[in-house]
Amino acid sequence: MRLSRNELLFVALGAVLGAVVAYGVKTGFVVRDGAFPPFVVVLLGLGLTELLIGYAAGRSPGTLVGMPARFLAFILGVCVLLLGERYV
Repeated sequence: MRLSRNELLFVALGAVLGAVVAYGVKTGFVVRDGAFPPFVVVLLGLGLTELLIGYAAGRSPGTLVGMPARFLAFILGVCVLLLGERYV
């Protein structure tokens, strides 16, 4: 399966979101053991981004990105989050 350009951008956004949340955990802005763990913040960020881009494009949010790209973006975001927490 080949990913489209929109899906590749979404996967890259997942990695960037993971890095931003890792930085937030390091600075204390995101609580590691709070009500919303850092991986939930990554998931909510991806979902809200897809909703906003879908609204701006005038398309249904479910049609912008395929499910394999969503899984890949979330997994990549969480992996970057975990590595960022450890090595930054």
